[in-house]
Amino acid sequence: MKTELGIHLGQSARAARRSLGLTQADVAQKLGVAREVYARLERGHMLPSIHTLRGLCTVLRVPPHDLLALDATIETPPGRKRPPPRVRPEPPALEHLRRTLRGLSASDLRLLNALASTLPTTPPGQHAGSED
Repeated sequence: MKTELGIHLGQSARAARRSLGLTQADVAQKLGVAREVYARLERGHMLPSIHTLRGLCTVLRVPPHDLLALDATIETPPGRKRPPPRVRPEPPALEHLRRTLRGLSASDLRLLNALASTLPTTPPGQHAGSED
């Protein structure tokens, strides 16, 4: 059962283990699993239980988000959809404006839209046509 997650987890575990100068047998012993089981995990042929994952993070001194590819660095295979990118939170002032707009009537929104269309589109401090 080689999965995208399993492969990434195995590669991350192997890199962390090697950087600590540990053998597969060392890690397996600390986790309380057979060396063959740990070797399968590193090759991406199996996923650990939550208990084993927690121990793996402790033994290898790696945060779980690194092992679980939660940083979105793994490539999406062809034919699969990539999850939507994380959206930065909007500034509080914009969220406040949205809440205020939701409470306005249709005629008030039309009036506000007409007013907004007359505002300049250049950022404050810049004059239209200037090159900085």
